[in-house]
Amino acid sequence: MHANRNITRIDRVHSGGYLVRVMRRKKLHSQFFSDLDYGGKRKALAAAREHRDDLESRLKSFSAKKLAQQTRSNNTSGIAGVRLVEETDHRWASKPTYKYWVAQWSPSKGVRKTKRYSVEKYGNDEAYRLAVKARKKGVASMES
Repeated sequence: MHANRNITRIDRVHSGGYLVRVMRRKKLHSQFFSDLDYGGKRKALAAAREHRDDLESRLKSFSAKKLAQQTRSNNTSGIAGVRLVEETDHRWASKPTYKYWVAQWSPSKGVRKTKRYSVEKYGNDEAYRLAVKARKKGVASMES
């Protein structure tokens, strides 16, 4: 993992420091560590890292499975992990367009599974239903 994850350097005209931001369960925890208050850049960074590590150890995060079930603000299908994709195939002069519903999930860390259902083959409603079904089955199989 990155040594300075969740830590941002902020330089100002007369001073600077490090801003620690950790999001847990939809709540942002942030604190600024000024170079002046901590006696220099290195000491401020060390204090910021220590604070970040303390926050991450104390604050419980959502499991990957729980995160996968949360609908994001940009979701348009109504189901987390399900989206409608429209692609144009530029290899052909006629440039045909294909629509399909996609279900996506991550059964384990670093692994992503995807199922696609053609609107042309199944019809819009059935392709959507199949994608939702695949997504639910995939999330159920995820590690907790």
